[in-house]
Amino acid sequence: MAARHVVYRCELDHQVRWRGYATSDGEIPVHVRAPSLGQAQQLMAAIAVGDGQRSRQVEHTEHAAGDGLWVREALDERVLEREHATRVLMEVLSDQRLRARLATLPPCLVGGVPVVVCVPGDTLEWVLGQHDRHGALVVAAALTNHHVWWNALVPADRAAETDLCVAGSLADLGLTEPEATIEDWMTATDCGSLVQLTPHTMTGQPPSLPPGVAAGQGDSPHARA
Repeated sequence: MAARHVVYRCELDHQVRWRGYATSDGEIPVHVRAPSLGQAQQLMAAIAVGDGQRSRQVEHTEHAAGDGLWVREALDERVLEREHATRVLMEVLSDQRLRARLATLPPCLVGGVPVVVCVPGDTLEWVLGQHDRHGALVVAAALTNHHVWWNALVPADRAAETDLCVAGSLADLGLTEPEATIEDWMTATDCGSLVQLTPHTMTGQPPSLPPGVAAGQGDSPHARA
């Protein structure tokens, strides 16, 4: 059974700063407000238990990176690796040209453009489960202490809203094996490409991989600071 991804967004300009929401709960996402992360987690947990979904819930935090970008980190057993990847990502995002390109991507349902911090072994099913099927989801992974690879996932009918180079769909890229991971994706596409979400990858709640993919976890020169 695919995981339900829950995000806790820290909105410093809001009086009640923590906003909890699920990424794939339809056109109007379930969301809560709380003054602390812990309280937001409790409220979202209560909703999940009521829906019978607590056992398959994956939690993430989101922090503003400026220009409408939100960096998303999973709260899992690999949090230290994700924190390192985030530090590299934030260094790379100091490039105003890159920020400008990402900021023009179509926004997600709750606003802004999420940037998911990935580490080796993260599966495409895990990434796709975080897409709200509305706007863009940027997927990023650190290659070295100063380089990242990133691609943007956008519904096919919104691809024309960006000038990024279109690499095709995940199926076009041959990413249809059950064990497909972020490393496979990195091998298949150049940094800075746009990957389209086709109807196959956008059906059901949460989104699933193209047919034949089983559920799993959770500029060719690379971008540099």
